[in-house]
Amino acid sequence: MKERNDGERATRGLGARGIALAGVLSAVTMLLGWTQIGFIPVPTPAARATILHIPAILAGILGGPVVGLLVGAIFGIFSFILASIPLFKDPLVAIIPRLFIGVVACYIYRFLSKSSRGWLLGSSLAVAALAGVFAYQVGRSTLWLGIVIGAVALVLPASVIWMALRQQRENVALAVAAAAGTLTNTCLVLGMGVLRGYLPNLETAAAIGVTHGIPEVVVAVIVVLAIVLPWKRAQHGGEGTRLES
Repeated sequence: MKERNDGERATRGLGARGIALAGVLSAVTMLLGWTQIGFIPVPTPAARATILHIPAILAGILGGPVVGLLVGAIFGIFSFILASIPLFKDPLVAIIPRLFIGVVACYIYRFLSKSSRGWLLGSSLAVAALAGVFAYQVGRSTLWLGIVIGAVALVLPASVIWMALRQQRENVALAVAAAAGTLTNTCLVLGMGVLRGYLPNLETAAAIGVTHGIPEVVVAVIVVLAIVLPWKRAQHGGEGTRLES
C-alpha cells in the first residue's frame, strides 16, 4: 500500500521528496558533465558514449516521470552546452530525446514490478532477442567481433531470465527498466540524428547504436541494481526485494 501511495504521489507532481531527488540527481549529472567523466570517447561518428543517462533512469524509477523528465532535461542541456561535434550542437538531437529516458524507465519499472512471471519472462526474452540482433548485425561485417559482443551481451539477458524464473520481480523490473531507458536514449538520439541529416542513413545509426548501446545498457543495469536495491531494502527495514507472484 505504501508503494502504491508513493507512486500515486509521484505521478501527480513533484512534492518535497521529488524536488530533493531531482536536485541531487541533477547535481550528479552536472558533475559527470563538467568533469567529462560521463562522456567516454569512442572511435565512431558520434565520438562519445555516455553514462549521463543513468541519473535520469534512477530519477524515473525512484521519483516518478516528472522527476525523470527534469533530470533528463539537465542531461540534454549539458550534452548541448558541452557538444564538440555538430550532432549534439543541435538542441533537437541533444535535448529532446533525453526528456524521455526517465519517463520510459519509470513506466517500464512500474508495469513489470506488478506483472506476472509470464510478463517477466517475455520482457527478458525480448532483451535477449535484441542482444542477439545487435550481435548478428556486427557479425555480418566483423565475425569475431560479433561473436564477442554476442557472448558478452547475452550474459545480461540470461541473468534477467534467471531472475524471472526465480520470480525476483523487483530485480527484473529494475534491470529491464534500466535497459529500456538506455535504449530510449540511444535510439531517439540516433534516429533524430538521421532525421536532421547529421548521420547519412539508418545503417550508420544502427552501427553506432550497436557500438554504444550494448556497453551503455550493461553499465546502466549494473549501476541501477547496485543503487536501487539497497535503497529499497533500507526503505523497507532491511527486508529482501524478492516478491512472489
